[in-house]
Amino acid sequence: MPIASATLRIELGLGYLLILPFWIGGIGLLTGRVLGVRIGRWRTTFAAVVGWLVGLVGGAIALGPKNLHPLLVIPLSVFFGVLAALPIAIVLDVVTRGRRTHRGARRALRHPLRAARLVLAPLGRFRELVGIARSENLLHLRYRQPAALASPDLARRVRVVLERAGGMFVKFGQIAATRTDLLPPTLTTELSNLHANVARVPPDQVVDVVHAELGEPVEKAFAEFEPKPLAAASVGQTHRARLHDGTPVVVKVQRPGLEEVVRRDSAVLAFVARQLDRRVEAARRIGVRDLAGELIRSIEAELDYGRELAAGIRMRESRGSDTTVQVPAVYPTLSSERLLVMDEVVGRSVSDAAAVDVAPVERRELSRRLLASFLAQILRDGYYHADPHPGNVFIDADGVLWLLDLGAVGRIDPVTREALQGLAIGFTLRDGAVLARAVRHLVGDDQIDMRQLERDLAMLLGELEEGGLSPAAMAGVLEVMDQHGMRPPRSMLLLSRTLITLEGTLRTIDPAFELAPEAQKLVSSEQQAVTGSREELVQRELVRTLPALRTLPEHAEALATQWRSGRLTLRTERYAGSDRWVLDAWVNHGLVMLVGAAGAITSGLLLVAGSLAPVKAVRDALWIVGFSGLAFAAVLLMRAAAQALHSETIQSDEYEVYSPLPREGR
Repeated sequence: MPIASATLRIELGLGYLLILPFWIGGIGLLTGRVLGVRIGRWRTTFAAVVGWLVGLVGGAIALGPKNLHPLLVIPLSVFFGVLAALPIAIVLDVVTRGRRTHRGARRALRHPLRAARLVLAPLGRFRELVGIARSENLLHLRYRQPAALASPDLARRVRVVLERAGGMFVKFGQIAATRTDLLPPTLTTELSNLHANVARVPPDQVVDVVHAELGEPVEKAFAEFEPKPLAAASVGQTHRARLHDGTPVVVKVQRPGLEEVVRRDSAVLAFVARQLDRRVEAARRIGVRDLAGELIRSIEAELDYGRELAAGIRMRESRGSDTTVQVPAVYPTLSSERLLVMDEVVGRSVSDAAAVDVAPVERRELSRRLLASFLAQILRDGYYHADPHPGNVFIDADGVLWLLDLGAVGRIDPVTREALQGLAIGFTLRDGAVLARAVRHLVGDDQIDMRQLERDLAMLLGELEEGGLSPAAMAGVLEVMDQHGMRPPRSMLLLSRTLITLEGTLRTIDPAFELAPEAQKLVSSEQQAVTGSREELVQRELVRTLPALRTLPEHAEALATQWRSGRLTLRTERYAGSDRWVLDAWVNHGLVMLVGAAGAITSGLLLVAGSLAPVKAVRDALWIVGFSGLAFAAVLLMRAAAQALHSETIQSDEYEVYSPLPREGR
């Protein structure tokens, strides 16, 4: 008998083990179905396991020790397990949701020690940064005043701290040096002197990176490859090589392990920016949190050489007919996210005065060619080199200018491009009305006070000494737009910074060169090359208005018929499009939560009434209805909360616009 009893227990235990995965899986499946959102496999499993444990205990307590039977325990444990798993799943979804959650989870499971090191690395890096700042006395109270932001002393100390910190902080400082629209000149000038003292990657590691990216040995991919780098920077370094057909090329190789360094330093920078925004008025005034976010996004975009590869291909296609300003060819089959192969440019930077002097083209003509190329890129192509500092512009022995390092490019949509063409023509004609119409077309706002806008833009024209699309003109337009409460596209801000960088490069080539008057002459004399011919402009306008022109007679006849029959009505809708969708979603969430709250209150009242009922049958009935209603109300409330939080998280994750910033040479 004892043997039979033991055998029976073993069989029951094995049976429980066999159905346990299905038991937990059922709880997880029901949890996801009830919430109505996808929370991921790992999060669902964790919530289901915890819910199963809670449900098992809850079912055993509800049945009592005398009524523990599998046919009763399993349904009750599933019921209580789903109720317990719901809040756990919601919390996990909110806390752990991100773009790379699944990839990060799998990596953490495979390499737990490495994952722990990545989590703890920002803490050590933060302590190191604070120690450097304390040693430079940058944490003193006197540097928290708004007036200290323009102090040369503060600028020098910030540069020294970033240089001593090294790593990506030098790169962050170099990018911040281009933000003349936010930071004072003293700080940007000082940060422009940042130099990264980076060690060169050992040749064997370079070979390993090339091998890993191409899937074949270096000697098979290239006929020749020089392990000694031409130049080294914080992101990567370049090497000379030769293809099997004899073509000399340059190979840009990203530093191994750079993603972890960027992730660590980005986390520290974001944390420091949040603390500065909370405690320092000067940092809050310049929007240090937004600035840090843009710097981090720019660095992350720079890690993907695939962007630069695509930019090189597109730029060569759009500017291939220009023989005076060219872009080196790239090789897609030999490039990847961490490797970029391009033609070698035999030349020197335009900052080298000797190289510019020996060129067979005069300095003024070189600057004019470069400006004409950029005006065509901006106004005609809508795709331009966004970082034209002297280190990225080379000149060869024939006087041809070469644009290098296309890691930062600007994209202009057709609407913005047409508005920029209107601005260029308006500045050339010095006509405030043309500028006002271009600005209205840019923002697409019909509620603008056009008369006041024309007056303000006319005053801007009077303040500018010269016409043309210059940095001062762009800054003036942005300022007027801000005064009228208009928010310019992000592409306009990037373009404004690009023009500032371009103006400095043009004056490096020819110190007497003035961008504004030359731009005015180019737009006037070469309008066809910049904005297109008149026939192309007319054709574009006709194509744009053709659908409306085709349906215009039909609409006019319909309106006239309704007018004659007395059936013409006008109706306005306060919320439409995406606003209507958002409003409907929140109204639905509010109604569900209202019903759930009302159900919870009603169920609570029933439970109180049941506890006061003298008759046992009535008391049991009220308790059953009350507990059932309470469970149903809890499900409704948690479902509404999960969907509201999930939709908000998804929208914030997906709403991201790539806008790379200009940056210093690498």
